[in-house]
Amino acid sequence: MYYVRNSSQISSIFSIEFEIYSNMYGTMKTSLSWRLIVAMNKSKVVSITLPILYYLLFLISYLQEAITELLFVFFLLVGIVILGIWLTILLLKKRKKPGKRKNIAIATSILTVLFCYEFVLLGYASVTHIAYRYVQPDEALAGSSIYSIGVGEMEIRNVESMQAAKELLLQERVKVLSIIEVTNRMIYGVKNRQLLTWLHLRKGNLTEDTRKNVTRYLGKEDPWLKNFLDRPKIDAYSAGLSLALNGRVKEGDFENHVPIAVTGAVNENGTVLTIGNIKEKIQIIEKTGIPYFIVPSENAKEAATIKKELHANVEIYDVTTVEEAIQVINRLNETR
Repeated sequence: MYYVRNSSQISSIFSIEFEIYSNMYGTMKTSLSWRLIVAMNKSKVVSITLPILYYLLFLISYLQEAITELLFVFFLLVGIVILGIWLTILLLKKRKKPGKRKNIAIATSILTVLFCYEFVLLGYASVTHIAYRYVQPDEALAGSSIYSIGVGEMEIRNVESMQAAKELLLQERVKVLSIIEVTNRMIYGVKNRQLLTWLHLRKGNLTEDTRKNVTRYLGKEDPWLKNFLDRPKIDAYSAGLSLALNGRVKEGDFENHVPIAVTGAVNENGTVLTIGNIKEKIQIIEKTGIPYFIVPSENAKEAATIKKELHANVEIYDVTTVEEAIQVINRLNETR
């Protein structure tokens, strides 16, 4: 038996089927478009990620002392050359692959920027050792008995071993407190700080930073402070706390009659900040015979360890603010 539909029913069926197929086509088209977009995004991610991973591989090798700065920079250059050759070949080919060319161009650009950033490392490669020497403790304000402790620093270049560095200093009759071998991490840190200074993203003159902070803390810059900070070749960053204390003595806020060595940076609010060369400073204090040493609290653990190692005959006090340092000094004067 045959069932005959009328023309309106047939038309309705065709329109429904057409709508179904249209929706299916639209869905497939949308899905395909998304796949193409995802594929394009993945290729861009790869073009960004691969050169960065390549760079990190050799950066880590350099920081771990596995390669020198010369090899590090050389491998970056090799990567740029390989990508450049690949890009040139694609440009010369007749087949059009704009997406691939673009991705390689991105990778080449990233590696070139990283190469330029690291190229300046070659200028720091000659420093192999640093020697720290004795500097006479400095009483910035005469009669205050509060002494700034500075450390002299000498760069030794192109010396292969620690023993060779010691022999060189012995030949030149230079007495030093300690000698350290310069590591790749140290060189890399110095290079980065210098670049940030050139780009005005980091303060380059720490003495001027100390001048600003101490002057703001005290409210003015007296002649004695200006004379101290205007001396040539002075790095007064770690003298900030002693200068702030000398200023308070000058103002008559407290008196001190006990020789006290002081180290530590300060901000404009009088907060004491961490510094370096604690070991060498304790050695200088031992040579000078100053009985007391005030350090930042952030350096307290290091100072206690070094005192024990050196069997140093000095009492160490740690502080977090200028006010705490004044309290320590008052107690020492009461018990003297």
